[in-house]
Amino acid sequence: MTRGFNERRKNQTFAAGLHIPIPILLLFTHSTVYSMTYLLKKEGGALFAAFFLSFAALAQTHQDGIVSMQLSRWDKAIQIYTQLTQKDPADQIAWLTLGSAYAAKGEMDKAKSAYESAVNIKPDGVYALIANARIQMLQGRKEEAEATLKKVDKLARKDVAARRMVGESFLYPIGNTKPDFARAEEELKKAAEISAKDFATQMALGYSFLERGSGGQAAVHYEIASTLEPKNPLPVFMLAKVYYYAKLNDKYLANLDKAISLQPNYSDALRAKAEFLYFEKQWQKALEAAKSLVNNAAEVTIDDETLLANLLYINKDCPACSALVEKILKKDPSRNYLRRLQAYCDYDNGRYPEGLQILEEFFQMVKPDKILPSDYEYLGKLQIKMKRDTLEAIRNYEKAIEMDPSLWPMRADIAKLYYSKKDYCNAAEAYQAYLDSLESAQDRVNTAFQVGVCYYYCTADPEHYQKAEKAFSIITELAPDAPVGWIWRAKSASKLEPDLAANPQDSTLIEKYGVAQPFFARYVEVAASEPEKNKKDLITSYEYLVFYYFLKKQDELAKEHVAKLLALQPDNPTALEIQKILQGETSPGGKTPKKGGGK
Repeated sequence: MTRGFNERRKNQTFAAGLHIPIPILLLFTHSTVYSMTYLLKKEGGALFAAFFLSFAALAQTHQDGIVSMQLSRWDKAIQIYTQLTQKDPADQIAWLTLGSAYAAKGEMDKAKSAYESAVNIKPDGVYALIANARIQMLQGRKEEAEATLKKVDKLARKDVAARRMVGESFLYPIGNTKPDFARAEEELKKAAEISAKDFATQMALGYSFLERGSGGQAAVHYEIASTLEPKNPLPVFMLAKVYYYAKLNDKYLANLDKAISLQPNYSDALRAKAEFLYFEKQWQKALEAAKSLVNNAAEVTIDDETLLANLLYINKDCPACSALVEKILKKDPSRNYLRRLQAYCDYDNGRYPEGLQILEEFFQMVKPDKILPSDYEYLGKLQIKMKRDTLEAIRNYEKAIEMDPSLWPMRADIAKLYYSKKDYCNAAEAYQAYLDSLESAQDRVNTAFQVGVCYYYCTADPEHYQKAEKAFSIITELAPDAPVGWIWRAKSASKLEPDLAANPQDSTLIEKYGVAQPFFARYVEVAASEPEKNKKDLITSYEYLVFYYFLKKQDELAKEHVAKLLALQPDNPTALEIQKILQGETSPGGKTPKKGGGK
């Protein structure tokens, strides 16, 4: 990537009253290839090509060169100034600027050659001195360069262009050597003193202040340049950048619109507007801006059309999206990754066979590093709709989450798929992973119930009842008045009680009995007010409590709960058997009465 504004914005703030941190976003110099949908990430490492203004229809001019230098587009600048030197080999300013573009790009030999060409045109002139100073700067001879430039003072007292060239000697990088903006501004201000109405000088000053993060000063000079050439969109576009870096989005968009009004086919402004609205997720406005870009820009790229196709999909205009994708693929068949949009559209429109076929072909054609998380997601969705192998669909969901952890909500879909196959153990783990990422109390309650039920039936796990009880405890903590949490927690805990029937002579087991008692008792408290609605679980609870109080020799409580149990189910065998014992009709020795709970 060329050295752009964004690479130097991380720790800078605007001066002159703005004092706003400057964000980093790849606009104006190059643009990052867009993801195929707002759920997707950027296409791995690919960059939009940069395209340039053209103020003259047939031939490049110095104005075109200013555009390229302002936007740090060194290759384009080299192309323009090479053409200018071919057109007029005696154009020393073109040779000097060509050398700066080569130096900024890091091609030092070519930069030196360009400067030497400037010297050869008039070896004893002021521009030759400037060229020689730049050669010395290329060679790291800074003191000699400064001494050479001092000789310019006498010769350039009234030559604004020469004084500007001195300033621009410090304005651009020389390979890895950073510009000296303070020194550049010192000399450029001298040029402005000679003529405040020199457009190129005002633009150079704006560039210098913008590059060093002094937004207020940059705005001043771009405003002046705009008044000097009111029909030129470039200073307005650069002023938009100032507001963009200052996060003054309304002014940023207003200046883009102004630049477009000055030149309706202004590619840079049209593209910047569409990109900005895209990244702001203003989908409808971004779509209109992208349409304007593709329909009106002087330079429309395939990547511009890709952006439009993306936004057509986001805005659910799938027919237009598919048609545009086909158009793009005819121009550049290598962009097979765009077929994913067609598959996504087919899924959204219920065309599952077509979508699955396109996406399966897509996976065969595209390189692995071009596959996005959503590709796996949609592949899984389409496989489910077409009743393909559920486990294969689950694996695709898991790949999507692995690539993009923010897709963790898909774990709920994975859990449902496992549950539909009665694979309760894997369903429990998937629901648990989903639960761990939830913040809403209600969502946690709902999912904890699913975790608990799945663990309850996950017989392959020897600790499944413990895990189920733990999951249901989340419900009882977050929703203590909800009966469902207490009954399921009680049922799970009842499975952890000692087996009295298998060891009737072991009195120590009676002491350990009662793990589920607090939960059944609490369930009765919150559910007894609606006996008909909760009849089944109330019977289960009373059976357990009757048996518990009987074992613990709390006869009065046992009788109380026997009465409640018989009121719900008069022929309940547990209640009748223990009632007889409590009334002395049956000897308490021998066979242990049947316990309740956990049914």
